[in-house]
Amino acid sequence: MWLPLAAFAVLWADLVRQLSYTWETNEQYAYGWFVPFFALGLFLKKWPSRPAPEPAQFRFPWPVKSSASYFTGQHFSFSAFQLFPFPFLLSTFFFLLLLFLLPLRVVYEINQDWPLCSWAMALIVVAISLYAVFLTGGLKWVSHFAFPVCFILVAVQWPYRIEHGLTQGLMRVVAGITVELLGWFNIPAFQHGNLIELATGTVGVNEACSGIRSFQSSLMAALLMGELYRLRLLPRATLVVCGLTLGFSFNVVRTLLLSWQANAHGLSAIDKWHDPAGMTIAVACFFVLWAMAVWISKRQEHRTTGPLTSPREMTSRPVESAPYSTGSPISPGPLSPREMAKQPISPGQPSALSLKPSFPLWFTLALSGWVALLLIGNELWYRSHELKPVETAHWWVNYPTNSTSFREVPISQSARKLLMYDDGLTASWQEADGSQWSVYCFRWRAGSPTARMSALGHRPEYCMTGSGHQMNADLGTRYLPANGLNLPFRTYIFDSPQQPLFVFFCLWQDGTEKQTGFAKTKYHDRLRSALAGRRGLGQQTLEIIVNGYSNIDAAEQAVRKRLPVLIHIESKRAIVGSQKSVVRNQ
Repeated sequence: MWLPLAAFAVLWADLVRQLSYTWETNEQYAYGWFVPFFALGLFLKKWPSRPAPEPAQFRFPWPVKSSASYFTGQHFSFSAFQLFPFPFLLSTFFFLLLLFLLPLRVVYEINQDWPLCSWAMALIVVAISLYAVFLTGGLKWVSHFAFPVCFILVAVQWPYRIEHGLTQGLMRVVAGITVELLGWFNIPAFQHGNLIELATGTVGVNEACSGIRSFQSSLMAALLMGELYRLRLLPRATLVVCGLTLGFSFNVVRTLLLSWQANAHGLSAIDKWHDPAGMTIAVACFFVLWAMAVWISKRQEHRTTGPLTSPREMTSRPVESAPYSTGSPISPGPLSPREMAKQPISPGQPSALSLKPSFPLWFTLALSGWVALLLIGNELWYRSHELKPVETAHWWVNYPTNSTSFREVPISQSARKLLMYDDGLTASWQEADGSQWSVYCFRWRAGSPTARMSALGHRPEYCMTGSGHQMNADLGTRYLPANGLNLPFRTYIFDSPQQPLFVFFCLWQDGTEKQTGFAKTKYHDRLRSALAGRRGLGQQTLEIIVNGYSNIDAAEQAVRKRLPVLIHIESKRAIVGSQKSVVRNQ
């Protein structure tokens, strides 16, 4: 009994660990830390009321008629196995899922922010768990425990196209409503995409509130309350709609509050009120949903049982008995383990205390052995590639601090928490030819599994579009030389009210044999890094935004000319084994 349970515990713990990197780096999924505990609580809550186990049968739910039945009027039922090998195909399907889990786990090791891998990993673990429940107690157990097992899916990162489209749409709506409400209070404000321009400066809705965070956490809370109080399908759907509406409404309140504070006390007030306002509104939304669920549950119970008019009716009314539990006529409920042991057991119904999960031997051996091979194979793949030393260069930016137009661009506290960088500096200045330059350089040190996620998650096509700019062209990767280095820059063209913005974005990874920057697609980036077999690498990004040039070619020539002065090589090192051994080359 304990061997498959231990294997499932390791499998689920590994899944939660991989998902937790997204919960740590992405604030809108921070609620995911509570989801495993909620799922476990729901499972334990439903365990005493589980139905009696039944054999894992593969039968049609309807009678199958033979050709003679049309003449004799007799019906014949055949098992599905006699008509088609469903048990064999089902077992083969889950065996293939286990096989696919090994390469998926290798790719997922350094791509925890890839929604495709996250969903594939979570769905496979959920499917295998439900199959084990089916082998133990049959279809009734699957129906009984399906919600707690599948509840982990609410904490998986949404696909980029869905999340990005919803995020940007809600950001613009929240910004528009906030600007209108500020106008009612005689506070002048203008909307620029997802930004709100005030007299004291510009407030980004991504700093005030993204809209998607409360949207997803409210969805999780509504589903949790619906299952906790065992509401019917229509009340659950109503609770979900109310939760999403509350989440959006509270987001508007939060954005309005932060914009009000920014207008009255400056942009620095956002850092002071950002976290308290977010926490207060999130807690308020949760408790409002809780109160609604309690109210709906009482109305549902009232409609089911009807009003009780007298104590005699309360004591004489029959109480529906739940499986494995009995209670008093007035307040039915599960008994304590000692009381349950004294209850008589009907024939064919096992005791709640004596019932233990029993897995088939082939399933126990296959699952336990494959989970062990899964973790060992993943470690062998990466450690074998990390033994080879690779030379890398550490460099930084020489900002023209002696220029009269040079100014350092401050980074807000909320932006620091979002980027999670170790070293960073942003500045802007004007060149002699009249062009305006803005340079953003960030470094994430080696060893942290979230470094690559933070570096890859903040690209110009995400951040620039979020600030109200529209991307006109993605011109691919171009290599620009600087002091013996070939820096891979991905080039973009964005719209601007005055002149187009030319953006050059470089991603640099320590310990990479060849710096390739971003590939043609994100899928190439992720698969290429998994095939390279190196994890925990230090990351560095350099973003150069220039305007004042007529076309991209003129802007590129200016960047080529400026780079040798702008880039300073600090040191060259040999990297061995995930940056654990660093040897300076003299």
